[in-house]
Amino acid sequence: GQRCTAARRLIVKASMYDEIIGEVKRLADRIIVGAPFDEPSPFMGPVIDNRTADGLTESFVYLLSSGGRPIKHIVRLKDDLPFLSPAIIDVTAVAERPDVELFGPLLQVIKVSDFDEAIAEANATRFGLSASLIGGDPQDYNRFWANIRAGVVNWNRPTNGASSAAPFGGVGLSGNHRPSAYYAADYCAYPVASSELDQPRASIGVGLRSD
Repeated sequence: GQRCTAARRLIVKASMYDEIIGEVKRLADRIIVGAPFDEPSPFMGPVIDNRTADGLTESFVYLLSSGGRPIKHIVRLKDDLPFLSPAIIDVTAVAERPDVELFGPLLQVIKVSDFDEAIAEANATRFGLSASLIGGDPQDYNRFWANIRAGVVNWNRPTNGASSAAPFGGVGLSGNHRPSAYYAADYCAYPVASSELDQPRASIGVGLRSD
């Protein structure tokens, strides 16, 4: 029910809003939440504890009270356990959106008019771990890649699923300029120079007379 690179915000162009959000809602309705060995097999488990589940519910209620429009309500599936249904809320009309990381299944949707506004909205955060562009063409992705503030940047792929063969880290409060995965060895060790020969060998240096 929680993952560091899970999408916290979905920024959608107004002209595509109804179609995309309708499909996202349909997919969210199909998600099975449960324990690892439940039948049918769950797609998603609980969040880490009841305190976190309470906090996510409170965050949803706060966004509602601040002008958010519910698309899919958050539901506590078991009163005494931290199982939550995935929730979706449109926060376009929320004047002051809390810039906090919500580790759980709560997706905030923001409607924008064009690509430039989408980039500006995406960068309006203290965090910057991962970002994805869905759709567009190579030119759009080049603009996205060059202007987005994130350490993991994908095209037509989700924000999660980073490769261990590539650097993994973020900017702002999502990083410390020490990316993990493949590049971790660079700051966990130091370089050592070594020059080697199979046998010791002496040679006459330049400027020395021979015997």
